[in-house]
Amino acid sequence: MRAGALPRGVSPVLVGEASVWRRAGWRPSDGPIRDTALGLPAPRPGRPTDAGGKMSAASFEEALTLVARGLAGGVVTAPISKASWSRAGYPWRDHTERLADFAGKPDAQMVLGVPSRGLWCAIATRHVPLKEVPRALNARSIAACAETLVAALRELGNQKPRIALCGLNPHAGEHGLIGTEEQELLAPLAARLGIDGPLPADSAWRLHIEGVYDGLVCLYHDQALIPLKALGGLAGVNWTVGIPFVRTSPAHGTAYEAAAAGRLDPAAAIESARLAARLLA
Repeated sequence: MRAGALPRGVSPVLVGEASVWRRAGWRPSDGPIRDTALGLPAPRPGRPTDAGGKMSAASFEEALTLVARGLAGGVVTAPISKASWSRAGYPWRDHTERLADFAGKPDAQMVLGVPSRGLWCAIATRHVPLKEVPRALNARSIAACAETLVAALRELGNQKPRIALCGLNPHAGEHGLIGTEEQELLAPLAARLGIDGPLPADSAWRLHIEGVYDGLVCLYHDQALIPLKALGGLAGVNWTVGIPFVRTSPAHGTAYEAAAAGRLDPAAAIESARLAARLLA
């Protein structure tokens, strides 16, 4: 991070292939490099590659090693290409799966937000095809998601957070005319949890922006990420809650086309590092 991006007293360590960091413009003042030393040439920006997947996975594993040895208090990860990880033979689909396994916390959850805007949400399902979402939803996973979001907001200093549950179907099912999940699963669960909902997702986001709610429980990926990115631009942050150390990451993807064209925006990386520093303070 460039000077002034992080609070005083925060000492970042850059983990990964030194050749990649140097090509990215590394300077000694940015912090020391923990070189994974795979000896692979730095891949050209613009597309997923086997070598890129190996470098990415190795840097993530090395960062976890630093945490396990007490040499780091938290991890700020870069966006990943799941295709590259798969091509490299890495056995986990995404960061959250590996973090949950590493920490022995199978219920670890993602909380996503734009800290500068006060926008926060959690997702009951992650990387699930849309057609499989209704079958993947269950009371236990949604309740865990809501509890994680409340815990995260309390950790940020909000001791009485107000959250709402988004509906699955348009208009939250319109009393069963556009789907029955709201009546059969979501409404009874919201009542049991003592939270509002299920609300039509578009209305829930409007109310969140207006300050009626401090966070939203979303049911699938795009129900959370589309409004979050539309409202927060490239400053979104992914925070893994429920593990015994801090982990944050930009909420956007690898953006290979932008990287190849040199159109880089570090806003999310900076926000992720600032949130990690705040949580470690």
